[in-house]
Amino acid sequence: MSQPQMIACPNCGAMNRTTARFCSQCRAPLVVTEQPTIRLPDDSKAPFAERRTRRLGDSGKFAALPEGALIGKYEVRQLFPAQSGVHSYLVADERNELCVLFEAENPEQWKKEKYLFESHIAHPALALLTDVFEQVQYANQRRAYLVTEYPMAPLAQLGAPSEFNVLAWGAQLAGGLAYLHENNLAHGNVQPASLVMTGSRQVKLWNLADTRALTPELRDWDILQLAKALYQFAMPSGQAVPMLSPDATRVFERAFAQDPRQRYHDARAFAADLEHALDALRHPKGITCSVGRITDVGQKRELNEDAFVTLDLLQAVQQGSQSIGLYVVADGMGGAVAGEVASKMVTQVMARHVLTDVFNPQFSAQPARLDYGAILQAAVEQANAEIFQMRSAARTDMGSTVVAALVSGNRAHIVNVGDSRAYWIAPDRIEKITKDHSLVQAFVDRNEIGEDDVYTHPQRNFILRNVGDKAQVQVDSFTRAFEPGEYLLLCSDGLWEMVYPKSRLHEIVTHAPSAQAACQQLVDAANKNGGDDNITIVLVKFEAT
Repeated sequence: MSQPQMIACPNCGAMNRTTARFCSQCRAPLVVTEQPTIRLPDDSKAPFAERRTRRLGDSGKFAALPEGALIGKYEVRQLFPAQSGVHSYLVADERNELCVLFEAENPEQWKKEKYLFESHIAHPALALLTDVFEQVQYANQRRAYLVTEYPMAPLAQLGAPSEFNVLAWGAQLAGGLAYLHENNLAHGNVQPASLVMTGSRQVKLWNLADTRALTPELRDWDILQLAKALYQFAMPSGQAVPMLSPDATRVFERAFAQDPRQRYHDARAFAADLEHALDALRHPKGITCSVGRITDVGQKRELNEDAFVTLDLLQAVQQGSQSIGLYVVADGMGGAVAGEVASKMVTQVMARHVLTDVFNPQFSAQPARLDYGAILQAAVEQANAEIFQMRSAARTDMGSTVVAALVSGNRAHIVNVGDSRAYWIAPDRIEKITKDHSLVQAFVDRNEIGEDDVYTHPQRNFILRNVGDKAQVQVDSFTRAFEPGEYLLLCSDGLWEMVYPKSRLHEIVTHAPSAQAACQQLVDAANKNGGDDNITIVLVKFEAT
């Protein structure tokens, strides 16, 4: 029988089998001449996204330890990707509990963390530091070690969170900042990569190497950077700003106030306001909608080619009430019959689509969570397909604009094609939600004319996009949260071209005794100013219950 191959321990000289990882006498790691194989984990398993891989053999004396090596009371189970000058390992302690161990070539690497550890700085929203120590390894080289809890994943890698999660995370993290500040410490490096979640779903502040003595400037900087990170998490893909509830919007408006004196200077106050916004989501105010609707031929047209449809559902149960409403305004084009048919088809197809996909499921045994925005957009696309088919068969130029809203509770999902508009009206201001798909709007976008010139420009009726014009239609989508006392105004161009500036719309709506009375007064104002086109209005008033 052949003798097994042996290797000498570089530490004590004892002979060991070549298959052994540690010396049988002194337990030192055995050096092997060939390059070991390293199992690198998926990126999702790496402890922190900002660290970069450093493979075995990339550096001379600072080589990573092999799996199975002992570092103090910790046994290496796996090598993680690491940054230059630092190795990171998945290790098990003497109780076989898993931790992450960072090994630094520079003995001063964990100086700040060591201070926090020895000062017993600990909070549920701060990454847990379980050990900080030094130990001599290869060639009598002293290495520094930091041990933290496992697992921790950066929040930025967890996908798009809901507003509820953003607020809950923010309240916890702001509490961690407040704890640091109350111990006269600033975090100094709050950014998305510094915010992690543990296996127990607790969010925490990580990257504590930049902690320093607290100053008013650093305190304010910590809070501002946390607010920016949360705002970034709340940003839906493809949108310039997140669509947040009114309470959450107010929190971030204060956090980013132009005047620094109006911002948060106390992390506890920031946490309290986030909690308040979170509580408002948990227990939304009762809200219902009163709706005014009207259509009028105007003063210059013989036929009314506009159409509207409204569908309201209010279900009152023991747990509270839930209101859902579909509101559509369509302005047909293509001349007699063609325009009238197109606008009618838009309202019918959209109503049929929403009745099937939204209203009926509300009464199923297990109502599903619905994507109202996607359903509303699909309804417009279906209307476009049917009108385009009829247009092609009849060889007409029929088409229609559309502006529509699907309202659930206090949140409105809004779509538009063409130049029919949606406005948000609050007691103190009015804002246009939609953007016209018209030639004059293109002129405005290119700074060739001013915004006010749209109302009187001779080419203001030239529409660049409408329902039924092409086989595929591009639909603009918006989401807006409303508070009691606010209005959603949907209208055809027969209103907004005749009643301007928009402050006049605001004045009429907010002073009318009811939504229906406001609609009649708006029609009267449009006709008084010329009534050049058909006038159609749907006005939704949000009211507390």
